[in-house]
Amino acid sequence: SPRKLALAAAMDYPWLSVIRRPRVAILATGDEIVFPGEPIAPSQIVASTSTALAGFVRANGGEPVLLGVAHDTVESLQAAAAAARDADVLITIGGASVGEHDLVQAALKPEGLHVDFWKIAMRPGKPLMMGTLGNSQVLGLPGNPVSSMVCAVLFLRPVLYALQGRAGGVPRPVNRPAGAALTANGIRQDYMRARLDDRGRAMPFARQDSSMLTALADADALIVRPPEAAAVAENEPVPVLDLDG
Repeated sequence: SPRKLALAAAMDYPWLSVIRRPRVAILATGDEIVFPGEPIAPSQIVASTSTALAGFVRANGGEPVLLGVAHDTVESLQAAAAAARDADVLITIGGASVGEHDLVQAALKPEGLHVDFWKIAMRPGKPLMMGTLGNSQVLGLPGNPVSSMVCAVLFLRPVLYALQGRAGGVPRPVNRPAGAALTANGIRQDYMRARLDDRGRAMPFARQDSSMLTALADADALIVRPPEAAAVAENEPVPVLDLDG
């Protein structure tokens, strides 16, 4: 920070040892994906997750490298991943589930991908995958932008902090009053998008669909609902994560 640089200069240190910013390669997947401003067909959607993740990586000390979009073929995915061989982290967006066009694992396992874990009992973000490919950490995020950003808070930020030797990357919920009554939760841990009001209460958005990017953009917190959590009355304490860390 500027203040710490001032202290180092005042103590007559002309050189400082630092940790290199982690290089994070970001690869969107899918024939249906186009970037903002490009011609879009009726069967296509505009990619927003790559842009969001690039900003998230910068905000958490990393250097994003946008690899564009890989088509729904093994060959396209392998070629794109080869361009990320010197990255500390490779993020793939989409293609990590079990559909006909979810080819990330099929494409990268012959290249040396080792999957550490795949599929998480959480909502949103169930198809998440983590592993290694050569010297790179691999994070396979869901294609849904809301799911991807929630997973980035929970899984990508800790990786970036660890690569920088920084503490505090693992999310630590704090209890806050619920701004509305919450129904009992199911078998997956739920991360509800919420906004903190001027009284510090976590106000959940009425619609929690993972397609609701507007709610995520307006949120500054996540209400954590553990598996099988009982119903909560308004103003009862609930665990809350700060989206900005």
